[in-house]
Amino acid sequence: MAELTIEQKKLAVEKGLAQFMPDIVLQRVLQYWESEYGRQPSFVLNRFLSEICTSDEMRLQRKDMLRQVLHEISVVEKQQRLKGKNDKSIVVPKQEHEVDSFQAFYDFVMAILKSVTRKDYLEFVEEIQEKMKKHRLLAEYWYVVGSERASLLKIAPQNYAVMITMLYSIYCDFYGPIKADQLYAMIKNEIKQCHPDVDLKQFL
Repeated sequence: MAELTIEQKKLAVEKGLAQFMPDIVLQRVLQYWESEYGRQPSFVLNRFLSEICTSDEMRLQRKDMLRQVLHEISVVEKQQRLKGKNDKSIVVPKQEHEVDSFQAFYDFVMAILKSVTRKDYLEFVEEIQEKMKKHRLLAEYWYVVGSERASLLKIAPQNYAVMITMLYSIYCDFYGPIKADQLYAMIKNEIKQCHPDVDLKQFL
């Protein structure tokens, strides 16, 4: 995935926040974002929004703001990926078994996230980001909403099980171990059917 420039990210933030505040306020907010957060990853957006949402009305809209900004960023990233398809530079492809393992890993993680209720989703993702930062094997990776595939591609295959185990722990905290066990058993069977050549022991 091509790295977005500060201007591209700024435009996405502007589009995402435009419906929530007057233009004169928006311009001041954009100046603050550019000076303090322009070079930081997308997962700090929540902190940025916490700082600018100073009124009760804005605090109530903060989650909607986050969703909208992340959506606009994902739109720009998709445009960049489409441009990247025309890149003629030589790329060494992954081995077929590595591609299959990643796809199974990706499908596993997405199945977990799809089972999270809408009202819990942002909090669940924030917990993923916090736990990854503190984990000695996952701290070097970022998980970004809207760029899930690109985020997970960076994780080394030997850490797939670490990531899935961490997600299990978070899911237990939200919904309890019984529901977590049932979900993982169901996903495991689905992955076996969709990816019969992949050894699931590397994930669990």
